Amino acid sequence: MPAWPGGPCPECGDDMPPNLITCQTCRALLNSDLQQTYVDIPEFIPLEEITLDEQSDSQGSVVTKSPVQPQTSPVILIEAKGIFRNCPKCREELKVPRAYLNQSVCCNHCQAPFVCDATTVNEYFVASYVDCPHCSQRIRASREFTNQNVLCNHCSQPLHIQLQ
Repeated sequence: MPAWPGGPCPECGDDMPPNLITCQTCRALLNSDLQQTYVDIPEFIPLEEITLDEQSDSQGSVVTKSPVQPQTSPVILIEAKGIFRNCPKCREELKVPRAYLNQSVCCNHCQAPFVCDATTVNEYFVASYVDCPHCSQRIRASREFTNQNVLCNHCSQPLHIQLQ
């Protein structure tokens, strides 16, 4: 089955560019080897409506409660095992274990010495990392989620990644 070489549409005569399947004007098939088929549209089955419990508060406003139960798992406070940060000289990303935080270190790429300050979230700080206490998987939390309550992206359990 050769590709459409371009030229006038056999149905409407409008000029069509090459490699099209149907005419852009009349939607006719441009290749005689193709046949138009139809797809059976499945029967529409409406879904059951979800009802919300509504209550009025003291000011007369309607308060709705979701039928979905909130998570009742306690949030576990976990200390970050280390951070990912950029070298201030070459800007390469470095993985710095907690033992080396707030100490003088050297970049693995350019050998530039610098103090790895973890007390402030600055332009060099990229992310922190922990091992989930629920599933033991490594979690990388970008700087906006460090010192925040988050959910593990492997087991969806809540935890608070703390960096001191």
